[in-house]
Formats: sequence, C-alpha cells, structure tokens
Amino acid sequence: MKGVALQTRLPFGQIILLATLTATLPAAIEGLSPALPAMAAGLGTDPTHMPAAMSAFVISFAVAQLLGGMCADALGRRPVVLGGLLLFTLAGVLAAFATSFPLLLAARAVQGVGAAAAVLLARTMVRDQLGREDAARALALIGIIMGFTPTLAPLVSGVLVAFGGWRAPLIGLAVLGGVAMIATALRLPETLAPEQRLPFDLRALFRTLRNLVRSRMLMAYIVANAFAYSGILLFSSAAPQVIIGHLEVPAASYAVMLSLSTAGFIAGNVLSYRLVRRVGVEGTLRIGVLFQIAGPLLMLFAVMLWPGMWAALVLPQALYTTGWGVVQPQAQAGALSTHPESIGQASALLGFVQLALAGLIVAIFSRVTAGLPVSLAFGLMFCGGMAVVCAWRLVSRVRA
Repeated sequence: MKGVALQTRLPFGQIILLATLTATLPAAIEGLSPALPAMAAGLGTDPTHMPAAMSAFVISFAVAQLLGGMCADALGRRPVVLGGLLLFTLAGVLAAFATSFPLLLAARAVQGVGAAAAVLLARTMVRDQLGREDAARALALIGIIMGFTPTLAPLVSGVLVAFGGWRAPLIGLAVLGGVAMIATALRLPETLAPEQRLPFDLRALFRTLRNLVRSRMLMAYIVANAFAYSGILLFSSAAPQVIIGHLEVPAASYAVMLSLSTAGFIAGNVLSYRLVRRVGVEGTLRIGVLFQIAGPLLMLFAVMLWPGMWAALVLPQALYTTGWGVVQPQAQAGALSTHPESIGQASALLGFVQLALAGLIVAIFSRVTAGLPVSLAFGLMFCGGMAVVCAWRLVSRVRA
C-alpha cells in the first residue's frame, strides 16, 4: 500500500476538508444549471448552446484525471491538489468576466482541469490512509457532508443570479476554490511517502492504464459507477430544457426543484454508511442500484399520468439520487481496493470513465430527444438499468 501507514479512521477536520474538495464538482455542475438561461441572455447566445458550458467542464475534467493521477504518483498528492485549486480559482474569475461564449467555454474547460485534481485526489488520499471497508465508510461520510452541495448549490446560484446577475455564481465558484486552496495549504497532510513515488513517465502511464483496463474486477466497479452517475449528469443537463423550456417553470423555481431532486444524495450516503458494515461493499452496492431503477420507473409512470407536473420528474429523481448516494462510496472503495499498487491511476481511470460515459450519454440524449418529460424518464431508465446489470451481474461474478 502506498502512502502513510493504514489507519481505521481519519480526523474529522480532514474529512471536512476532503468533502470540500469533492464538492467542487457538484458546485460547478448543479450550481451552474439554474444560471444557464441568464448566461445565454448575457452573452447574446442561443440558449440551446449553453449545455456546451457543461460539456466543456465535464470533458476536460474527465481527460485531466488521467494525467492527474500520474502527476500525483510522481509529485505527491498535496502539490497536485494545490495546483488544481489554483487553476479552478483563476478559471472561475476568467469565466465570470468572459465577454464572449467561446471565452466562457475556454474558462470552463480550464476549470474542469482544476476540479479534476481536487476530486480525484480527495478519494485517493482516503484510500491511501484507510483499508477497504474503512475507506468505504469514510467516503460515505464525506458524501454525507458533501451531499449538501448539490442540494444548496442551485439555491445559492438562483439567489446570486437574482441579485448579482449571471456572473455572480461564477465568482462564487472562484471564492470556493480560493478558500479550499488556503485550507489545503494549511491543514491537508501529504499521504504518499517520497520513497513510494513513481517517475513521471507517459509510457508507463499507458502501460499501467492498459493493465488496469484488462482487470475485469476493476472495470466491473468502474462501469457500474459510471452508469450510476450518468443519470445524475443527464438530469442536471436536460432538466432546464424540460422543466423551464417544456413545462415553462420559472428559473428561480427550477433552482428549488433541482435542490429537492438532489436531496436524496445525503440520505443515500447515510444509508450507505450504515449498510456497509452489515452487508459489505458489494451487498450495499447492489442495494443502491435498485433505487436507481425504481426512480426512473416511477418517473415514467408519473409523467404518463401527469405530463405537466414538475413533481412527476423531481420526486422520482430524488429516489435516483438516493441510490447514487448509496452506490458512489461503495463502487469507488471497491474499485480502489482492487489494485493497491496503482491507486492513483485506478482513481484516475474511475473518474475518466465516469464522466466520459456520462458526457456521451448526455450528448446522445440531446441529439435524439425533443426535451419531453417522457424522454428524460427513458434516459434515466437506461442509466439505472445498466447500473443494475453491472452491479448484480458483473461485480458479483468477478467477486465470486
């Protein structure tokens, strides 16, 4: 095992800080969602182009994780986290003062690179210090704390847009990055000992990734995690078009609805934290994905009966996010326990596949649907259904 000697739990202050690092991802996605219509108006851009601001962030986030893991294995965890937070902060300022849509996209892409380092290494540093089930519990606890971010971020964003315009949420992201950077510099310990670091070698990176991809056990966890997350990004990206565009709900009200839909994440992490000691990582994972197929099935039934009601979308999505709260810590802890000699690169591959697959699903969905509620339900049903197949068939088979 790389890094410091294994412990049974982390100091609570470190848990809070790691949760803050992890929160940069939902803050930059859910926190931006309610501001997209105002951004389009402010930059004089067609509103249908605004999901590209999400895509630019997600794509750069996904790709950056591959190199981020290698940098962290070569330089240590702290320098990469601090560098990433600096990029995240500066990119937030650049995006806030963008004068054109292309400049906004460029800033969001840089912001994705910075966020990748923070999120990737937060979970890596947990696994550096804890064993498999202890890491799963710590990740669940981090999820409980961080879970307030996707719930509160849309509300804060809606208030900031109302009082400060579309640039205000982007300034808020820059402030978040700056505060996290200062706290990291002061309080976050290095978890990878110098003698355990690996040289920066691109060829070695691709060899390691090739070997990791060939690991059926690792890829079972990774693909299950990716499909489980895809429904979260799909809803965040498509819901403004469906709820604001099709159902004609005001943007401020949509921010409240998005917060409601993500509230289940906290409950899911609490459930995950309690279940893992009783039924283990794989058992908890299998329970979690059942929520993620039940939610879309309920949504499909509800939108067919009440096609004009926002609750038919939002309340079932809360069930889906509950499942994600259960699944995320277990899938990540399970994946990172398969190759303890390559935790950094396994974590990078986990993050890359998660966002790359989710981004692909969102791109296909936007091309083949007309933004109708029933189409969103079917899209989520696909994500949840594939997560069930992966958790119940692939993970259980390779662990047998």
